[in-house]
Amino acid sequence: MPTNQYRWQAPGNAKVFDAPLGQGSYMNTRSIHVLKYIQEKKKVSQSMFEREIKAYLQDSTEYEKNKSTPAHFFRPLLFLGFIKISSSKLIELTLEGDKFLHFYELGEYVKCKKYVLNQLDNTKYPNLGTQKIKLQLFPFRILFKLLLLEKERGLSKEFLIKQLVYLREYDDLALYLKEKSLEKIQKELPYDKFYTWVINSLVDIGILKKEKNYFVAEDIYEEVEVLYKNLSLESFFFNDDTLLCQLDDNTAHERYKRDARLILQAKSRDGYSCKVDKNHETFVSKGYNYVEGHHVIPMFQQKNYRFDLDDVENIVSLCPTCHREIHSADDKTEILSKVYRVNSAFMIANSVTLDELHKMYNCS
Repeated sequence: MPTNQYRWQAPGNAKVFDAPLGQGSYMNTRSIHVLKYIQEKKKVSQSMFEREIKAYLQDSTEYEKNKSTPAHFFRPLLFLGFIKISSSKLIELTLEGDKFLHFYELGEYVKCKKYVLNQLDNTKYPNLGTQKIKLQLFPFRILFKLLLLEKERGLSKEFLIKQLVYLREYDDLALYLKEKSLEKIQKELPYDKFYTWVINSLVDIGILKKEKNYFVAEDIYEEVEVLYKNLSLESFFFNDDTLLCQLDDNTAHERYKRDARLILQAKSRDGYSCKVDKNHETFVSKGYNYVEGHHVIPMFQQKNYRFDLDDVENIVSLCPTCHREIHSADDKTEILSKVYRVNSAFMIANSVTLDELHKMYNCS
């Protein structure tokens, strides 16, 4: 039977993690060593990955040979956003995947759990881990928002299998808020793989808890509230994949308060000139050359850092063209390198490398 292209599809054919982080369970061990393999290679072609990964796991772990398709070894991690794959089929760790593995090897599993939560927040359909799906939404933003709204009664297994996985647009969510049910939306037969492989994996690592129904785990509830309490329901859906950077920026506006005075301070400090090139003159506005304030480390990254990103030292003045380039250019490498040099004191003080900055702006 062909895949329903408008259903929340699970990646691969197993859980990405199947026990609390730090425990040497089968899937935990497999996923961690897949990340280690990719980290050692730095970049590896998909074809080489598929040729080598089973032998690598046999040498590094107690992995037993089976008939699993090699691509299934990385798809769950791709879905989660700990790895990425380029149009030329090169696989590498994302910034978050690299940090997750770093803290995992240090035994800091609470930090690792929060990186999983934060990457779930980034996960969207369409997704390279589930290529056939044509939805345009953030499934886990919807899931966690509903869990907050249903704090007392939780979400049932039946709802997750028969209804949630067929939610596809804002009107469906509005219907749920009105009727506490998605019975009226178009759906096929119950689909249990998202529940079995994804929802239960979140229970295994302690992001969700299972009683009669499903709830957010107590020790991570505050983080979930920060991420979703103030988000508008419309922000869970989008119409154009090229707008995702802007959507992330809008989401950050809803989540984190910003001090507008800091933008004015940065412009004044920079002499109302573009920090990429002071010769970029625009037009006069309120008596000054018009420039725009830009947070170098984007505010949507705040969830991954303990220091405050809404800091005048994290803001640079850019002309409108450079500002659009840093958000929307296919290749942002050169402009990011220039901005990093301008802001190097703040970056170095907070241990943020140029390579990390480049990875933050990879919006695809």
